[in-house]
Amino acid sequence: MKEHTKAVLEACTGHLVALGMIRWRRNLAVWSMNDEMFGGISMQITTRTGVVTVVPIAHVLWEPIEQLVAHGKGKRFTPWGRMSITRSRPVVPPRQVGRFEFKEPVIDGIVLERFARFAQRKVVREVLDLADERALLSHFRSNANKGGGRAEHALAIRAWQTKSLDLSEDYGSLLTAQTDFTYRVRLERFHHRLVASPAAQELLGASGPVPGPVSVG
Repeated sequence: MKEHTKAVLEACTGHLVALGMIRWRRNLAVWSMNDEMFGGISMQITTRTGVVTVVPIAHVLWEPIEQLVAHGKGKRFTPWGRMSITRSRPVVPPRQVGRFEFKEPVIDGIVLERFARFAQRKVVREVLDLADERALLSHFRSNANKGGGRAEHALAIRAWQTKSLDLSEDYGSLLTAQTDFTYRVRLERFHHRLVASPAAQELLGASGPVPGPVSVG
């Protein structure tokens, strides 16, 4: 990655930090929305000669759900890892806002300020929309036959909502929805590991709070 690109990402993340978020890495800033969910904004980039264009990505991480998913997969939960973000959505600025284009060699402060205002007014709102619990369950259930861990996420959400690993009814309906043999086998293995996991049972029986929320202006 070119130094100019690195500098653009650091500058954008720095402006998100100025809004009250926490820098997680060069192109990701996060905040706690409540005792279960975290929001995040990252930057997708495209480059052409001398120009870096940034598109913000809205993320939500429902931490206990991602922990349950990790237990069901027999993996370690890594916050904000590539496979532990619950939902994401690019937020492309409309024409009246304009692209966030940064030309070498300097970083245009006006473009940075425009990016920060858009993040605060629009991208944060997209994160909050993504974080709706009923919408998340509906999304994963309605797309359960498409793979990508969607059925597994739906099962984990039901486990968290019921605080139980007695998931026979939900598991049966999700399994029936699997038209692809590979996805069906993955769900069967996931369910077997999840219900047998002492760590999952402990999480469901003692769900303590995570650090308090960070205010985003």
